Parts: sequence; C-alpha cells; structure tokens
Amino acid sequence: MLNTAVLLFHETTRSLRGKITQSPILYLFFSAMIFFSIVMFAFLAYFLVHTDTIVSFMDVFYSVFFLLLMKSGSDVHRLFIKAPQVSYAFTTQVSHRRTLWEIIVFVLLMNLGLWFLFSLLFLLVLFGLHVPIDYPVEYVLFSVNIVVAVLLGCSLALHFFSAKSYRILPTLGLLGFFWWSQTMLFFAILFPLALLHCVWSVTHGLDSYLYVKRKHRDKERAQVHLRSSLPTLFYREVTVIWRDRLFFSFVGMSVSTALFTGYLYMYGADLFIPESLQQMMSGFLPSLFVFLGCYIVVMYTAVFPALNLFLTEEKTMWILRHLPLRDETILYGKTLALALCFLTALPFLAFIPLFVGVVDLVFLSWFLVFSFLAAVIIAVPLGVKYVGKKSDILLLYSVAMILFILLSVVGAGLNVLRATVTISLLPLYVLLLCLEFTMLFLSLKLSTKILSVKPAAL
Repeated sequence: MLNTAVLLFHETTRSLRGKITQSPILYLFFSAMIFFSIVMFAFLAYFLVHTDTIVSFMDVFYSVFFLLLMKSGSDVHRLFIKAPQVSYAFTTQVSHRRTLWEIIVFVLLMNLGLWFLFSLLFLLVLFGLHVPIDYPVEYVLFSVNIVVAVLLGCSLALHFFSAKSYRILPTLGLLGFFWWSQTMLFFAILFPLALLHCVWSVTHGLDSYLYVKRKHRDKERAQVHLRSSLPTLFYREVTVIWRDRLFFSFVGMSVSTALFTGYLYMYGADLFIPESLQQMMSGFLPSLFVFLGCYIVVMYTAVFPALNLFLTEEKTMWILRHLPLRDETILYGKTLALALCFLTALPFLAFIPLFVGVVDLVFLSWFLVFSFLAAVIIAVPLGVKYVGKKSDILLLYSVAMILFILLSVVGAGLNVLRATVTISLLPLYVLLLCLEFTMLFLSLKLSTKILSVKPAAL
C-alpha cells in the first residue's frame, strides 16, 4: 500500500542529499534565507502586536493559501505530468488512478510537513518574544484549509495540462467561490467538496501525463552565413530565445509590470500599508513600489535568461566543448545575447513616467541599468558553475535573494542621499556604473575559469 508514495519519498530524500553534498554552500544559504525570513515575519508580528496595528488576517491567509496552491500544482507537474519514470508504474498491474492518487498523497504530505515545520518555527520565535499564542481553533482551520489548497492545486495542474483544458473551469469556479466567502470556517466546511472535486480530477485528468506542447516553427526563409565564432554563438542564443517566444514574453511583462507598478505608486500605500505604518515609512513610500517593479523586471529579463543560457545545455554542452572554440568565446557569445534581453526591459521606462512623472526618469533609467548589470554579474558565474545540470528553482531563488539584498541597500542609500543632498548625484551614478563594469569584467573572467574546468570536476 502506498508503494509509489514511499518510492517518491525515498527518491526525493536521496536527490536532496545528493544536491546538498554537491552544492553545500548554495543549500546552506537557501536554508539560512528561509530561517531568516520566518524569524523576520515573527518579529514583524511582534511589532504589529505592540503597536496595535490592524492587519487583515484574511490577507495573510490568502497569501499562504495561494502559495501552497501554486506549489502543489508545481509538484504534480514535476512528479506526474513531466515525469517519464511514471511510465514504469503504469506498466504494472496497479491501477493508473491509484498511482496518481499516491502521487497526490505524497504531494499532500510533503506540503503539510513544510507547513507544520515553518509554522512551528514561527510559533517558537513568537513564544521566545513573549507574544501570547492562544489561537488553537484558527490554527486548526488554517491547517484544514492548507489541505484544501493542495487538493485544488493538484486539480488545477491536472486539468491545465490535459487535452480537455476546459475542465479547469470548475476548479476556477471553486477558487472564485472561496475568494468571495472571505472566511476560513466556510473553507473548512467545504473541505468534502474540494476532496470530491479532486477525485473527479483524478478520474478525468490521467491524459495530462507526459503533456507536450507542440511548437509550430516556420520554415527558415533565409540562410544566415556567419564566419566568425562570436557572432555565430550570439545568433545561436538569440535564435533559441526567439523560438521559445521569450522576447515577446519579456516585453509584455515589462509593460504590465509598469502599469501595475504605476497603479501601486498611486494607490498601493492605502491598499496594503496599515495607516499606523504609513507615517513611519513615508520616506520610502511610494518609491518602494517602483523599486519592486524594477526588481521584478530585472529578475525576468536578466536573471532568468542569464541562468537559462547555461542550465539548458545539459545535452549540448559536450558538443561546444569539442568544437575548436575557446571557453572565453563561448561565454562571451552567450552573454552578449543578454543585450537584446535588456532592450525588452526598456518598455518599463516608457510607461512608468505616465504615473510617476519625468522628474525621476534619469534616476530610474540609471537604476534599471545598474540592476540589470548587477543581475548579470551575479547570475552568469552561478549559471556557469551549474552548466548543463537542468534548471534548479533553488538556484533562481538564491540569486533573487542576493540581488534583492544588494539592490535594497543601493536603492535605500541613494534614496536617502537624493532627499538630503542638494548637489547633483550624476558623478556618483557614473562612478558606480564604472565600478560595476569593472565587476562585470571580473565576473566574466571568473566564469571563464569555472567553464574551463573539466566536466568531471564540475
């Protein structure tokens, strides 16, 4: 009984131990980041309690609910929809539905374990801060609704990748119904309905296994003849990004982020920041939302493609290594492709002045360039370090956190200087960019040395 779930548990733990042994510093940093985040939220709760700040509990609940919903859907996609090893289980005499149910049970137990672990650490920190913890009913309801989130997340993934994707409509209807209710007790009462819906999803979602999205590629109309190695590598990387339709995605994301950031710039403080904290954060609001918008754009147009250029070379890196090319040429050819990615981030600067005006356009332009270069400096060496080892979401999170800390320090420092200093800061901007270009040169040199290491030693 539950043989598939037990096998998944052993495989997951073995894979995790192997990754920790292979990249101890990366996983140590990620664990420290999680621990720091939980402690930070506990101190924030302590601060809110002692300042009598009113915070909507349902906003916190919906945030956790949505995160667990998305994570469970991602787990089903990883363990079932795009997992070729499931084909072995399907060749046995065990029912296919039972195999899928055991995968869902594993996803449920894994996410519940993470919920109890993180919530226990959160409660222990609050207990150490002498914050009264006497909410057993709310905690039980919260935990029950975590189960509801996991069940709906599994159903969402099964129907989204099935041949009949319109079956996702009942799942979306349930989510909309839950959002309309605005009460955790109502969520808990409808737990049997969520369970029945998941049973129906398992019955009608088996065809989502090994889902493959077919790409219709147009016939090449023109032959491009490039004789130099560097332009050839540049053309290769740009072609791959173009065929994956990432450029249009980058442009659309830049425009939508600019519009959403502008809306938050005008109304975000009243919507999301408690009134008691608005006066305390008046020096950073509403520019905080502009910083977050710029950070999201850089993450999407710089960090993601910079890592993806190297992590996706799992089956082709050995070909590049056997070509008469220097490692420096391979690295520069890939990195130059990021210049076009930077152009897709510029629509953010075109739309954001509609909300914030043109007074700060020079600073925003400089900050976008600075952030993009910082992302490349951090992401390229790490991408080269793990070249050809598939995409790892942990690596993306780690780079995102390092970049967030760096940009937060630089952004906050310059924000204070702009508010207190009356002279022009243009020379400081130029100096920081010169320093960053130097760091970019050193980063590429370091990446070249890492790439020159033999594959067995990577």
